[in-house]
Amino acid sequence: MAFDQQVTISGDATYQLSPQVKKYTLGDLGFVTNNAGVYVLHRSLEPEKALVNAIQLKVSVNQTLTGFKMSTVSAGDVVRVDIFKHQHAAELVQLYHFFVDELVARGVLEKI
Repeated sequence: MAFDQQVTISGDATYQLSPQVKKYTLGDLGFVTNNAGVYVLHRSLEPEKALVNAIQLKVSVNQTLTGFKMSTVSAGDVVRVDIFKHQHAAELVQLYHFFVDELVARGVLEKI
């Protein structure tokens, strides 16, 4: 899947990567660099479970900070999960918004 300028999350909104995003900000927020040089952030939306067993918010930013991917995935990055239609939607969506709002506040993402 290619990196995009804008990502629409079904049931929520459309986001774009901020033109002012900085590499050090990504590091401050917990992004780690994988072997391909992509900045990746995983956040558990089910805090009572270990990260590897929980539904997660996954955000990836390319090396040049020009494109990104964002999705909610099941444990192990296997399948995308629509948290807005999940049986525990209220808790999942609340935590999802907490993490996304932090990315917006810190200048990583912009809500369109």
